[in-house]
Amino acid sequence: MARKSATSRLAHFLDQLLRPIVQRHSQGTTFTNGTDFIYKLNEFTTDKKRFHPSTKFATITIKYLETMLTHGELLLTLQEYLNENLALPFIENFSINEIIRLTSMFLHHTRVYYDHKIYRFLKGSPSSLPFTDTLLNISAFQWQKNLLQEPLVNREFYGRFVC
Repeated sequence: MARKSATSRLAHFLDQLLRPIVQRHSQGTTFTNGTDFIYKLNEFTTDKKRFHPSTKFATITIKYLETMLTHGELLLTLQEYLNENLALPFIENFSINEIIRLTSMFLHHTRVYYDHKIYRFLKGSPSSLPFTDTLLNISAFQWQKNLLQEPLVNREFYGRFVC
């Protein structure tokens, strides 16, 4: 995908618009690097006194998530996220509906050139764009809401690494 293409510039604009909001809402349950993980783990063990020799760690890796979610799923999740997490129904003079329409335009018009052929994404979005990471982080944030409502998980140390 060309860096100066209209869809690439649209993705860059949408990422600048949404990423600060997503980062602010998810900072309590995300790790940006190993140091951040150690800091939050230390904070949890010091404050909650729940770290024991029997404590177990688990990791889950989802490979190629950027190509697994349909455009419809990404758009629905984005709309739910914005409706639930914005104090006002707009960001910098753009309504939620306008943001959804622009995101839909990006998703449905993204093309890549590979091996002398042009391809369109039927699911997901190119992993080379930061906006894809933002959309995936929104999806993960929405999924984790359900997980964290479980009483057992709610008392535990939980977090996820973000790009």
